[in-house]
Amino acid sequence: MSIDRKQKSKTNHRFSRRTFIKSSVGLATSVVASGGLLRSANAQSQFGEYIPYDSTRDYHYSLRYRRNEIIEHHHPGTELTGEKFTFVRLKYPGGDWWTNLVNVYYWQSDLKFTQVLAENTAIDVDLRTHPQYVDIDDSWLFAYPFLYMTGHGRIRMRLTDAHIRKLREYFERGGFLHVEDCDIRYNLFRPQIENMMKRIYPDKEFEQLDMSHPIYRTLYPHDDYLGGDKLVRDFEYDEAILDDDGKVMVYFCPNDLNCAWEGRRCEPGGEEQRIWAFEQGMNVVAYALTR
Repeated sequence: MSIDRKQKSKTNHRFSRRTFIKSSVGLATSVVASGGLLRSANAQSQFGEYIPYDSTRDYHYSLRYRRNEIIEHHHPGTELTGEKFTFVRLKYPGGDWWTNLVNVYYWQSDLKFTQVLAENTAIDVDLRTHPQYVDIDDSWLFAYPFLYMTGHGRIRMRLTDAHIRKLREYFERGGFLHVEDCDIRYNLFRPQIENMMKRIYPDKEFEQLDMSHPIYRTLYPHDDYLGGDKLVRDFEYDEAILDDDGKVMVYFCPNDLNCAWEGRRCEPGGEEQRIWAFEQGMNVVAYALTR
């Protein structure tokens, strides 16, 4: 899917991307930016917790379509530095962390977004055959400057105190978390995310983001909020947890960009709304990598 919008600013030069410092004690901490960026358990119900896991190949898969819908467990490798950006989803205990990646509507959402990101920006994207995930218990979690997280919340997240300490350390090292409620009309996932962040930072609250915020114009200038595959009344905005310097470290979208990336019908704005959802996803990634 190629994004071709009049408001898209053109550039002919690439940029020097963030250096990922991968070690047992380090998260990516160095940013050099110049120029422009543009250019195993049984399956349960639809929103159940478990999907099959193949331990021999270290991936999850869907029961439909003879295992064609694979979610690979990403490992950052042994190199100390690297330039490629990997869009990686966070697997957490409890809930459907894998939504839109199995039993999909049109495409595996993360994979489609990754392809669009590579086609329309100068970010050096790590293109994979299958979507990638990292487990919250993985020792190499700190290798990723950007994590994506979503779900419906019908099964409660079971985050231990150790998980909370780990996530706090992730943020303190400079990590960025993009969170989406797959359907805020259920009012199940958002309260759990609020509780998670309250445990991590008791003194911080989610703040509503104004459309003038840089996260809406890092690559594509957005003056109006269109949402993902839906635009839920009374939630026509995003929220964020800010760090001590006033920069976004947790971006929360209530209108599900991910379902738009999956190819679901977008209402009320149709294809214009889907394009906005892809553009905003790219804005968020670019903000996270250059803030």
